[in-house]
Amino acid sequence: MIATTLAKKNADGMSVSTWSLNLSGFLIFVSAVLLALTARYQRALPPIALLPAASLAAASLLPTAFLGPLQGVAAFITSVALVPQVWRNFAARSRGGWSPISAALSTGGNAARIFTTLTLAEGNPILLAQFAACLLLNGVLLVQALVWD
Repeated sequence: MIATTLAKKNADGMSVSTWSLNLSGFLIFVSAVLLALTARYQRALPPIALLPAASLAAASLLPTAFLGPLQGVAAFITSVALVPQVWRNFAARSRGGWSPISAALSTGGNAARIFTTLTLAEGNPILLAQFAACLLLNGVLLVQALVWD
């Protein structure tokens, strides 16, 4: 959608309100609350916790020519974001508080994203790699959540 909008230099039919609500509802609220709770209860705020604010600043301040590469970086970060959690769960032989329902929904959602990427986005390799990695990692989290705790 980003590539199409940039290529056409047109966002007709898209709703700013929808994207604002999506971003606010998912990214900011859920992620920020979980980040804050994790930092609070672990009594630590490592430098990586500042990455979301730095990413937002970069996306807002950089010229549009950088949006394509930033999309690739975002896909990579999203793909590997679950690796520390999976690793931590293996080390502790625990699900790490991960919900089997959340893991199942995320696994199913990424399977659906692979299907829609193949059918609607002409098999975009960046998206396919991202969703395949997320499918795999969420599948591992699902198994961990079902087996441990």
